[in-house]
Amino acid sequence: MTDVTGTTTPIDEYLIRQRVLTPVERFAAHIDGHERTTASRRWRDLVPVSPPGPGEQYAFEIDLDRCTGCKACVTACHTLNGLDGDESWRRVGTLRGIDPATGSGIIQTVTHACHHCIDPACLSGCPVDAYRKDPDTGIVAHLDDQCIGCLYCTMTCPYEVPAPHRGLGIVRKCDLCAGRLAEGEAPACVQGCPNDAIAVTVVRVADVVATLAADARARLLPGAPPSSLTLPTTTYRSERTLPRGARPVDNGALRPAHGHTPLVVMLVLTQIAVGSATLGWLIELVAPSAVSSTGPLAILALGTAVVALTASLTHLGRPRYAWRAVRGVSHSWLSREIVAFGLFALFSALYAMAVFTGAPRELSVALGGGATTAGVAGVAASVMVYAVTGRRSWSVVRTTARFALTCLLGGSLSVLTVLSAGGGDPRLITGAGALGMAAAAAAALTHWQARRRRGDRDDPLVLRGSLLRGPLDVPSTARLLLALGVLLLVPAILAVASSSPGASPGAATLGTVSAATAICTELLERHLFFRTSGGPRLPTGGA
Repeated sequence: MTDVTGTTTPIDEYLIRQRVLTPVERFAAHIDGHERTTASRRWRDLVPVSPPGPGEQYAFEIDLDRCTGCKACVTACHTLNGLDGDESWRRVGTLRGIDPATGSGIIQTVTHACHHCIDPACLSGCPVDAYRKDPDTGIVAHLDDQCIGCLYCTMTCPYEVPAPHRGLGIVRKCDLCAGRLAEGEAPACVQGCPNDAIAVTVVRVADVVATLAADARARLLPGAPPSSLTLPTTTYRSERTLPRGARPVDNGALRPAHGHTPLVVMLVLTQIAVGSATLGWLIELVAPSAVSSTGPLAILALGTAVVALTASLTHLGRPRYAWRAVRGVSHSWLSREIVAFGLFALFSALYAMAVFTGAPRELSVALGGGATTAGVAGVAASVMVYAVTGRRSWSVVRTTARFALTCLLGGSLSVLTVLSAGGGDPRLITGAGALGMAAAAAAALTHWQARRRRGDRDDPLVLRGSLLRGPLDVPSTARLLLALGVLLLVPAILAVASSSPGASPGAATLGTVSAATAICTELLERHLFFRTSGGPRLPTGGA
């Protein structure tokens, strides 16, 4: 390059020299270009050439023989997705077992992320429809802007995939790097693995369903949750067969789960409210002369329900969007629970108004029946909220028994307190007392049995017993003692009430103490309900 006079300037000479590479620079450029071409070709071999067709979807395929547990996939996912320091969408753990043929120990590292299930529990359980399964690719994506941070998906997903983001108040998860796949690029974990242990494949949905339907015991890996829960599409392959007895190295660890305190308060108080309202309505049906006692019971049930529903809002990461929680009523038990308890609060308010304003008995009975029906439906929905997760300690039978016991214990002592304070029918007082004692005895007995369970900690119920005797011994013992305390208080209430006909301040005081003790008893029970909810899981701990 020269100027208008034909003279080459110093700047021109400098630029010309910069275009000429030294031998070292030429060699480096050659190697860099070769590596880029080789890596690009390698990554293309690990990603399907064409997108899924009808009846197909993307899925992860993991070669266990190549996985060394280096966690390069975790780092790549974290970096390319811009995750926070404590966030992780892909995890690496270790399985340990004994080879039955040789008797030698087996150690196997395992990498896992979202399995983009055919029937994703996170999607079906979400009350705000914050999940979407792409009809073309099968990728299960989370819609961050729709999420209210209820964390229910962290319970419904048997693989613990959705990760809470405390700063944003929502959960987030792997979307198989859908944007990169759409451009023909490998997902971050695939690109980051130095041993080509992770690949993306295309699977036929019908074939996956048929395979899992043929084997009810099918699991992604030994010790993992049953695949029948969500129909995961990830495939793990290996030249060797892992023994069925292989388990995560941290399996059976005495590590209490999250306590979910707002849900503890909500569940206990809604169930006590339903128990109080139901018993009050039954009293009006069988003893019309005791209608003066049903009004206070209706007010008590309404107030308790309002406190419970308010407490539940504090569990949300984004409570200002709580109104969205009714969107999933067609498929989410959590949405149904919210709707049912909302109707219960409405009918309870109308029932209380009808009783206090002297409305015709037929109207008050009808409104009381509406409150009872909505309340029972709400408790049933609460049972299913946890039963559908597939955790053994949260089965339909066990959860129904525990929630019904709370309704009976709290409701009967509420009735006993109100009737004792107002000088109610002695027969009703005795009946409420007997019901309260039976519920307290059942609470103490079932809790004692749960603490005594021993055996292999692979059994979630055995693990629960170990937790109750170990890290959770203090709240567990306190719950047992409080239940026994209620069992001793109720006879004292009945004795005081029978010794002084009419309104009895002493009986009312003892009734209030017993009701408060019962509430504390059930708050501890529900706290332990969440903290001992372990079950089969994929490995997350190292060797």
